[in-house]
Amino acid sequence: MKFNRIVLKKTNKRDAGGFLLFVFLLPYVCASLWGHIGKDMEKLQQDSSVNREEESAHKIKVAFEWGVWELSMEEYLIHKLGTVMPQDYEKEALKAQAVLLRTELIQAVREQTDQSLVLTGEGFEDWYEQDIYGEEFAVCRQAVEETEGVYLCFQGEAVGASYFPLSNGRTRDAAKVWETDRRPYLRSVDCVQDKASPNYNSMVKVSRAEYIRAVQGELEGDFDEQEIWEQTEFVYDDAGYVTKALFTSEDKEGEEIDGETFRHLFGLASASFEMEKEERQVVFAVKGIGHGFGMSQYGANCMALNGKTYDEILQEFFYRTELAKFE
Repeated sequence: MKFNRIVLKKTNKRDAGGFLLFVFLLPYVCASLWGHIGKDMEKLQQDSSVNREEESAHKIKVAFEWGVWELSMEEYLIHKLGTVMPQDYEKEALKAQAVLLRTELIQAVREQTDQSLVLTGEGFEDWYEQDIYGEEFAVCRQAVEETEGVYLCFQGEAVGASYFPLSNGRTRDAAKVWETDRRPYLRSVDCVQDKASPNYNSMVKVSRAEYIRAVQGELEGDFDEQEIWEQTEFVYDDAGYVTKALFTSEDKEGEEIDGETFRHLFGLASASFEMEKEERQVVFAVKGIGHGFGMSQYGANCMALNGKTYDEILQEFFYRTELAKFE
């Protein structure tokens, strides 16, 4: 078996070794014999019982309430791609998403600490037992097949794949929002084309009573209704997304609610919003859909329509990353 870097940079030993661990460990995953994920690459390489046929026969387990569904990795990726991105998007955009899903799967395998790898069946209910080799899945199947084995990495390691439907016109900088250097490849990128989406703007109205009740449920302090109604303050990041909702009063220690938590309290499409108070309600004017980190799917589709290939799309959204492939 041969490993090689493609598209952006030359292969290095660290990246090849990292993905080699993933490939050789998969048979143990399907057998529910997941052990310690270490760096003992030499031992795995010397295991002659692991061959190509066994690798291709591995299964991914998807858990539902009624039980576990087993399918191959490529079948899983075809199904998953159909659940997370519109199938009428351009093929190069779908291919970029397929690479992120494969990268996401690699991360799931590496981070698994239990004795078996079982993925959630959320979003798969409508796709279970559908014929992925029929015409309905043709574009997803092609996107997965044409990127077979390709994943995204940064400095030799698979990235934390991050994607969402639609930005507010700019993606977010993880280092500034999370105050960490763990994902330096998630930098802010202009997505002006996203503003042309018919789904760009949305509005949510919440009654005053419902707003106060929801906020009180998140705060630990005993804030009264008037304090919550009058003392709400929002902190925004450079991309225009709310990072914190602050609540203060003269005689209490201030508290905050994370921006993503706050927007989910009221079913807002994203944390890029402005809130206007009226006499009996608050009105949220929202821009974009999703958390805003990584690849905007709508933006990726616009880039594909303008002739960009999937590797160029990924390079745009993920700073200084590169593609790797196992053969």
